[in-house]
Amino acid sequence: MEKKDDMSGIETIIGYHFFERQHLIRALTHPAYANELIQQNRICLTQDAYSTLGDAVLKTSLILFLMEKGFQDKGAITKTKEQLEDNRSLAKVGRRMKIKRFIRLGRGEKDLWQSGEDTILADTMEAIIGAIYLDSDAGLGVVRQCIGTWFEPELARIKREEPPKKKIKPPLSSTSRRVRPR
Repeated sequence: MEKKDDMSGIETIIGYHFFERQHLIRALTHPAYANELIQQNRICLTQDAYSTLGDAVLKTSLILFLMEKGFQDKGAITKTKEQLEDNRSLAKVGRRMKIKRFIRLGRGEKDLWQSGEDTILADTMEAIIGAIYLDSDAGLGVVRQCIGTWFEPELARIKREEPPKKKIKPPLSSTSRRVRPR
């Protein structure tokens, strides 16, 4: 089993090498872990802000992927995006990538995993996205490449949306034209 502080291991898994490792460390730091350090009068930033940023970047990326697949209707984009980005789906991606062993949780970790594993994994995935976005100088293309790789199975299952067919009205024949009364 790899150590939680083996940053090169998680970088290999996520497919991104950090220029500033503190972004990755913060993305992996759950608030429960930070609280333990704060009680020891040590400063520790959590993944919370990165998770919020990552959520927005993920939404934008998924919308762009869906538009590339032909989705143009707001309702269809929103519905499909919401299915891809919910906690259950994000946790599934996190499990597939085996990121659990890298998350910094602290001593009460068993209780946290039992009560909210999906949320922890989903928040951490979003935080990693936020960290990559910041580390790449707000490079949406870099982050989209990672997200596209991580979500490849889910995105492959989505069928290209066909544009709605316009109903073409047949031209009025000369006998069926309405004549204006004089």
